[in-house]
Amino acid sequence: MSYDAVSYDAAAAALSGATSIIITTHINPDGDGIGSGLALLLALDRPGRRVRFLCPSRVASLYAFLPRFAELTPVTDDAQAAEAEACEVMISCDAGDRERLGSVAKVRHTTLINLDHHVTNTRFGNINLVDETAESSGVVVEGLLRRLGVAVDRTIAECLYTTIVFDTGRFMHSNTTAHTFRWTADLLETGIDASEINRRLTYTRSPKDLAILKLGIECLAIDDDPRLAGIVIPAASIAAVGEPEDWGDLVEIPRSLAGNRVAYLMRESKDGKSVRVSLRSNPPIEIGSVAQAFGGGGHAFAAGCTVVKPLAEAVADVRARLRRQLGQ
Repeated sequence: MSYDAVSYDAAAAALSGATSIIITTHINPDGDGIGSGLALLLALDRPGRRVRFLCPSRVASLYAFLPRFAELTPVTDDAQAAEAEACEVMISCDAGDRERLGSVAKVRHTTLINLDHHVTNTRFGNINLVDETAESSGVVVEGLLRRLGVAVDRTIAECLYTTIVFDTGRFMHSNTTAHTFRWTADLLETGIDASEINRRLTYTRSPKDLAILKLGIECLAIDDDPRLAGIVIPAASIAAVGEPEDWGDLVEIPRSLAGNRVAYLMRESKDGKSVRVSLRSNPPIEIGSVAQAFGGGGHAFAAGCTVVKPLAEAVADVRARLRRQLGQ
């Protein structure tokens, strides 16, 4: 029996016997974390069992169309965590390390299931269901549901479809394989309206979102070699337009340049003491190790980190490492 099979079976056994479950995901949750968590909420909720979905930060209204979205409960500080009802099993979706769970990690629990697909996952759970072959955490969730004997119906499939669309970049990233399309076809067989889900994930920008998009284009910087390009946004510029609910695909602007191989988005924190960095690259140039060098993680070609330095220093350090990756 493989390591992955043991992990799936152990997670299924823990959930089968639990009467109280908390589902959570990482800070600033995305389509994979939200879709995975809601799929589990739908699948695990049954009479005699209490199941809750607690989020360590706000959730973008972009995902409000998903079933049972309204039941997501924010737990954004330690005081809320201390007041929250304890559970037997907490299951974390799509988080690479315990710190990414924020204050939710402090809610009392007996067993922590770490469900993820990132290569850089730190294996922080009591049960580590980390399937690095999966295109999204939603794929891992589906594998777990099979072992639990839970059929994927239309509502669960809507959530799982969101995870695969998000984490494959609408089937454009290098993690898109023949398995991806076979797996997605099975979801379509449940009767989901894929085109409607795609529209909701793509064509629901607010005026503020468009203002951020405009700001990103204005802040675009292209190296002498167009293989490296990115966006650097100071805190004052963010404050001028207002921070969006979700930074979305802003890093894809520099990535869309002809000849680009490595793209970055750097956003200065309000206090000016740190910079949030999102990185994307095209094979064979990997940038996962760059994110790891600054304490972050993710995938080989899509990763992120937070650099605890002033903006100018962070930009210089990150760009230097990215140039080395490109062999400059």
